[in-house]
Amino acid sequence: MKHEPAQIKKLNALMRRLKTKHKNIEAQAYEPTTQLIMAFLQADSSRRKAEQAYDALMENMVDNNELRVSHTQEIVDVIGEKYPRVYWRVERMLESMRDVFLREHDHKMVKVVSQTKKEQRHYLDTLTGITPYVAASVMLLCFGGHAIPVDDKLVALLEREGAIDEGLTAADVEGLLLRQFKAGDPSVEAHLLLQAWSDGCKTPASVLEAPEPQLFTVEATREDQKREPAKKTTKKTKAANVKGKTSDAKPTKKKTTKKTTKKTAKKK
Repeated sequence: MKHEPAQIKKLNALMRRLKTKHKNIEAQAYEPTTQLIMAFLQADSSRRKAEQAYDALMENMVDNNELRVSHTQEIVDVIGEKYPRVYWRVERMLESMRDVFLREHDHKMVKVVSQTKKEQRHYLDTLTGITPYVAASVMLLCFGGHAIPVDDKLVALLEREGAIDEGLTAADVEGLLLRQFKAGDPSVEAHLLLQAWSDGCKTPASVLEAPEPQLFTVEATREDQKREPAKKTTKKTKAANVKGKTSDAKPTKKKTTKKTTKKTAKKK
């Protein structure tokens, strides 16, 4: 999948306009778990609403760990049912936070910090409930990886601008943008400008009415598979398996051996 020259031209023109309009934008520094929460709250919404929602949550809870063990309805009651896709995003957020705890034995991402960029991205991509936007947000702003967060709202806005083809997923668009903006400061600046543009635009109705955003579907690694409980086999299933194997097997002919007796002449 490639950007057409006309689309690249429109994207570059958009970025020039955004640079002129939004100057001295700085990324807010959060530790990884807080950034994960903020990204879930910000996707298809805005940074301001996400900050307000998180502040409200921390006024009602001790810390992120208490948030992790809270029920969905408790969180929804704090941030409000009018928040876009509130139940879907809260449930996915809690799934990811609980998966972090299973891996780290802590609500903070401690072990993953010392891993390679490739390992960090795989760690994020394989979290239960994670979305491309959230994984890219933590990867870019916390681990300094080459990533650009893209949600369905930004996809719709770029489509409307003519900078991308129609029908692309958020993960598809991130891949296109990564080829246009280098790792490091260029990708961070691109994210901040695109996010500021998205924050200033109303979320299209087509996004709010569409099915929930896609989740990552990454094949489990050997370590992930180890965490999965082995399937229990009962006596009935064992008997059925044995019966199935014997019924499917081809009948074999039994080898028979003829006993030969040596006749010995009696000596008179």
